Amino acid sequence: MSNQEKSNFVACLSIAALALPGLMQTAVAGRTEESYNADFQYGHYSESSSRIDVNTYEGALSAPIGRSMTASVALVKDIVAGASPRYNDYDSKGNVRQVLSGQNVSGALVSGASPVNSQCGKSICDSRDGISPSLTYFFDSGSINLNGGFSRENDYTSRYVGTTISKDFNKKLTTANFGVSLAFDEIDPTNRPTLRGSKTSQQYLLGVSQIINKDSLILSNVTFGYNTGYLSDPYKLVYFSFDDGSFDFRRDTRPREKFQFAWLTQYIRHFGELNDAALHIDYRFSTDSWGVNAHTAEASWHQPVGDGWQIIPRVRYYSQDQADFYTVVGDGNALQKGVYSSDYRLAGFGAVTAGIHVSKEFTELKPLSHLKFQVGGEYYNHSAGLQLGGNSASNFADFNYFLITGSFNMRF
Repeated sequence: MSNQEKSNFVACLSIAALALPGLMQTAVAGRTEESYNADFQYGHYSESSSRIDVNTYEGALSAPIGRSMTASVALVKDIVAGASPRYNDYDSKGNVRQVLSGQNVSGALVSGASPVNSQCGKSICDSRDGISPSLTYFFDSGSINLNGGFSRENDYTSRYVGTTISKDFNKKLTTANFGVSLAFDEIDPTNRPTLRGSKTSQQYLLGVSQIINKDSLILSNVTFGYNTGYLSDPYKLVYFSFDDGSFDFRRDTRPREKFQFAWLTQYIRHFGELNDAALHIDYRFSTDSWGVNAHTAEASWHQPVGDGWQIIPRVRYYSQDQADFYTVVGDGNALQKGVYSSDYRLAGFGAVTAGIHVSKEFTELKPLSHLKFQVGGEYYNHSAGLQLGGNSASNFADFNYFLITGSFNMRF
């Protein structure tokens, strides 16, 4: 199973839960909040038809260094088990179907990232371990952050470094942000011993946040990305069906570079008369050189209900166009292009997510100065028919998932 696919599952877990508070220090007049933070978060992701299950464990520690610096470290472990779509073909009635890893089709066993008789009894059994240290220096009108990370799994190794600079203007009502990160990945697929792939990813961020008044805040940023190297999925195939009745299988083959652009705007509105509730509205547009244009709209309501309790319902809509080289089933035209993929993540589709988080905060538990528990759940529906403008060509790939998260934060 490719790291890209597993990272999608992990991203779902990360998006669903609020950011780990221990990684976010409060800067006041160039000084960090002088407290130690410890966080733990658990997430369970489960796809329909018992396809994929992911368990994620995350921990984070942060501590002040003097009066102007904060050091933090985050650890993560993901455990993935199940089966993943390998390619599309036709059933006996001529309808398109997905064929999963580990599935017997016409007497042939479709391999995945791990053999079917692996420890977990599934075609995909893998885990990822990662560590991400960070150091932040705060000064009177901003901050500088240096960070890096390393993760390893059975067939994939990733390393990254990055920095973020924030600068306050306009009596600290306006903040400009600049960030850059570089990632270096190596892939060693278990089903192709002779393949040693690598890719490099660059990402640059420019952003600004503006306090409009005592109750309103708006943030906007643009992100530019460039990926180069091995960007195909070594575990996926493309089934080709030709006019003369013959068929063939080819390896998933994608362009070796990709340019990306994304624009995100967030608006936050505080309602003091409603027990300090807050409305969060986000919109994100992204496009890339593969022809995938995507829109994301999200709204959440943060409602304190007294005695340290808070309820956060949220809803999100996502829609994307298919990649230029995406093909449900390959034909002669796709073969002539030289690049082709039937990966459902590159198809046109839409998705709706609805979820809720509930938290409880304690502030008088000595020696702790703060303790917060949070649980949450969400339901995600991925459907070709939900794409903007409608789409029925990829409805064979529709699925859904449930996500459950739980976390706690201690400050002392």
